[in-house]
Amino acid sequence: MRNLNREFAAICRRAARKIVEQKLESVKITPENLGDFLGIPKFLETVTSYNDVGISTGLAWTENGGEVLAVEAIAVPGKGALTLTGKLGEVMKESAQAAFSYIRSKELAPVSYVNSHNFHVHIPEGAIPKDGPSAGVTMATALASLFTGRAVKKNVSMTGELTLTGRVLPIGGLKEKVIASFRDNINTVLFPKANLKELEEIPPEIRAKMRLHPVERMDEVLALALEPSAAPRKKAAAKKAVSKK
Repeated sequence: MRNLNREFAAICRRAARKIVEQKLESVKITPENLGDFLGIPKFLETVTSYNDVGISTGLAWTENGGEVLAVEAIAVPGKGALTLTGKLGEVMKESAQAAFSYIRSKELAPVSYVNSHNFHVHIPEGAIPKDGPSAGVTMATALASLFTGRAVKKNVSMTGELTLTGRVLPIGGLKEKVIASFRDNINTVLFPKANLKELEEIPPEIRAKMRLHPVERMDEVLALALEPSAAPRKKAAAKKAVSKK
């Protein structure tokens, strides 16, 4: 509130100066001209969720509360290795390895494809340290999307620890994570069924506007998170390749 008062004081000083210098009777301040009084915005609104093929949206708990994070996965020519980047802790790196092993075990893509590519998983905004197992389902979803060519649905975020056999285990900070998703206008959240009891902690006015799906297994996550078919552009590219032949 103290900083807010300072901003209001700055607006009043600059408005008073404008009135005196330009001999105006009054000054009207609107969202459109606010920059003339306060300068360049200190905080820019960014879009965190842009789900697509190989891109999923996860939820993390930090010292500042819940945060929305993007997980990106791409394939490059190689021999089936996994690369991880971002400011990740050891637990999160292990979760990524477990997610990769699980997705490979499901044989979502031909073995020839997996063995002839390396896979790179990246979590942007590396200045924010991240650790914990709760991004396991998010990383597995990004990889499954990449393997199948099926885009991750828009407006979906998720959290949950993943085991090698596909079980989704409970996580901490569900309330803060759901609020973070709500704050970023992502209204569908997939979360571990074992955390159902914590839904009562979420403010009713927020809970009423969210679609909260409890899940027990990774198969349920993929059924809810992925589009039913491959991205149109990939289908078109495949048809074009066939026509050339």
